[in-house]
Amino acid sequence: MFADVRRRPGNYGLGGTFREASAFVNGCDAGNSWGLLIGFREWLALKLGCEANLTWAGLILKLADVDASLHPSGSNLSATEDERAVEVLFAELDEFLSARKGASDVGRILEKYLRQNS
Repeated sequence: MFADVRRRPGNYGLGGTFREASAFVNGCDAGNSWGLLIGFREWLALKLGCEANLTWAGLILKLADVDASLHPSGSNLSATEDERAVEVLFAELDEFLSARKGASDVGRILEKYLRQNS
């Protein structure tokens, strides 16, 4: 479904901005009893080599090379920053969900994160 949202955001009532895409993904997580994105923040932190002290959306902005401190919650992004952040969001989400097929995979992600940040 996320691949389709990425291609055709208007079909899902979205305008294609990072802020809307983030809200949509959060809604999907909520609709799955907050289990869809378990480990996603840690996955992103591992990629960045930092701690997971930001929201996953903030970490996506860092990966997209957007200064999250200037754009809280993905607001006021330039068109270029917005497009790059949306692309990074869906690419990382796709990679994460492909790598995390079951509970044991989530455990491995969290364990790796904890080892790196101990």
